[in-house]
Amino acid sequence: MGLRSFFTRRRTPAAGESSAVVVATEREPLTPAQLADLEVAWAELRQAVQESGVTSFHACTRDGSRWQDNPESVRSMADTIRRTQKYTAEDPQDGPAR
Repeated sequence: MGLRSFFTRRRTPAAGESSAVVVATEREPLTPAQLADLEVAWAELRQAVQESGVTSFHACTRDGSRWQDNPESVRSMADTIRRTQKYTAEDPQDGPAR
């Protein structure tokens, strides 16, 4: 087998090899305390969006779960928006100073 054949051959999966696809598992319903925490997180995100002037954004998770149902993920999104707004407001990135 030449080098070209070695690099162009297709790899066949071994028997029993698991797939790299992650399937989201069904989550348990949120408790009243978790729902309250989620609502507070959403209020923080709405405030960050309003202050920044963001009109739309898209987000996803690595495991296919809904980030919208996770207070930590919602707060992380709000923090990302705030940091991006602060970064662009403090130091415009027009290019290197000349």
